[in-house]
Amino acid sequence: MNGSVHIRKMIFCSLCCALTCVCAIFTIPIGPVPITLANLAVYISGAILGPIYGAISQILYILLVLMGLPFSAKCKSGPGVIFGQTGGYIFGYIAIAFIVGLVYKNFAQKQTSFFKNMSFNLVGCVLGTMVCYVLGTYWFICQNKMSFISALKICVLPFLIGDFLKMLVSSIIVPRICKVINL
Repeated sequence: MNGSVHIRKMIFCSLCCALTCVCAIFTIPIGPVPITLANLAVYISGAILGPIYGAISQILYILLVLMGLPFSAKCKSGPGVIFGQTGGYIFGYIAIAFIVGLVYKNFAQKQTSFFKNMSFNLVGCVLGTMVCYVLGTYWFICQNKMSFISALKICVLPFLIGDFLKMLVSSIIVPRICKVINL
């Protein structure tokens, strides 16, 4: 990879981290796990940056919140947010970005059809979100000492429709973004 391509990827990695920071602030508190736009930013980051830089953008996001910058739900920050009851979902952002990037870069970018690109992005988003749900729900169960079924009712079921809509939005805009920025 030549130097200018590497610099472009680092710049876009920083921009995707910033996008996650901004989107994470927009929340709807519905219980211990709020609805947030952060995962939309994570889907976009993974697809346009690929698995490695997509994951790095989310590691940077976690580090910013860990250092005390108020870029998480309800503008909270610090170790209490990252290692608190919803921390598993935040760490799950790394998995989402990696999986979306892996699927999109290996399958979608080889397609010329917008619909196929959109479909592969959607598949990556679904797979990444499933992994995030598993990580986050397990973390939540360990933090709160509750049953699996109770945790699913609190942490997964209320989010299925909204997360799917965010996946659709990502799948519609990502092929257009990738066409323009050509990373």
